[in-house]
Amino acid sequence: MIHISLRQLEYFVAAARHGSTSRAAQALGVSQPSISKAIADLEQQWKEALFVRRHARGLDLTAAGASRSQEAMALLAAAEKLQERRRPSLSGVLRLGFLSTLGPLWIPQILAQMQKRHPDIRLELVEGDIASLTRKVEQGELHAALQYGLGLERPGLSTLAVAALPPYVLLPQRHPLAAAASVSLAELARSPLLLINLPQSREYFLSLFREAGVTPTVAYEFSSIELLRSMVANGHGVSILTTRPAVDRTHDGKRLVCKRIKGRVARQPVVLAVPGTHPSPLIAPFLGVARSVIAPQ
Repeated sequence: MIHISLRQLEYFVAAARHGSTSRAAQALGVSQPSISKAIADLEQQWKEALFVRRHARGLDLTAAGASRSQEAMALLAAAEKLQERRRPSLSGVLRLGFLSTLGPLWIPQILAQMQKRHPDIRLELVEGDIASLTRKVEQGELHAALQYGLGLERPGLSTLAVAALPPYVLLPQRHPLAAAASVSLAELARSPLLLINLPQSREYFLSLFREAGVTPTVAYEFSSIELLRSMVANGHGVSILTTRPAVDRTHDGKRLVCKRIKGRVARQPVVLAVPGTHPSPLIAPFLGVARSVIAPQ
């Protein structure tokens, strides 16, 4: 049977820390006799003097008291940890939608990091466009969707910031602007424009030209980034994108030239669209992984 209590140990450690029963009592908000009695009871239990009482100078630990105080502090720390509410390990299925243009660049890396950091969370992946993904999140078919954050201001939907991607100019290798350090949107608008026509993305790119005070001539529109890149590389026009593959070559082996845009232009936000109420607890660990993968690149 255990004849000492955690409270006795707490009072003893406080007296050792403060060097005085009165100061220990004040720190703990208890009476001084309570501190003194706890120390006396421990000394009786252990048959050891824990302190040397010095008149008007407080308490000094004895050799035995110093050893016992270290043991008591370790036991109190363990008890405090035991008292903490255990956090359940995160596990389960996160049904995740992702924008088709973002998927090839980010999803394989995110999936690998999720398997490494959160092996008990399994991702079910659903590819789509912004409109379909948003609808599925609102209807509860998806827990979350990784997509561009344009046109998502609506009741019942929240967005969590992941990154903000800068747009860039895409040119054929032999274009007159290919040797420039950067390209203005006014300069770009003099060439036929190849445009991504996915919902929201199309409007975002055209808005950049409007803000620059110029109107481009749209020659072709595509929903496939790779087709658009190949068309640019083969000299059918120029383009502006935010998603940038690691290699500036197309499927048919042609080389592309990518340039920074002159001046200040609005970045395209990448967000995680989630339900406005009762989001899955698995969203938080996924968001952390997505940010760590996308933002640095």
